[in-house]
Amino acid sequence: MANATIKEFSMEQGFGTIDHPEHGELFFDYEACNFPPEPGDQVVVEEVKERRFPKGTLKAIRVTCPAKPPKS
Repeated sequence: MANATIKEFSMEQGFGTIDHPEHGELFFDYEACNFPPEPGDQVVVEEVKERRFPKGTLKAIRVTCPAKPPKS
């Protein structure tokens, strides 16, 4: 079940943010996704970890999208 939404994503930069109901705004990069991400996608954040900078912020490191097929 999707519980978060991709807020913004830039393919040129390779990263974006996710609006998550529990963790707030999460940073993520293209490699964290098993699908081609786009703003507005309803996603499931499978795993998060603390970022080195800024200290104490979280990063999504595994993201899935039930509505989209996995990247090949």
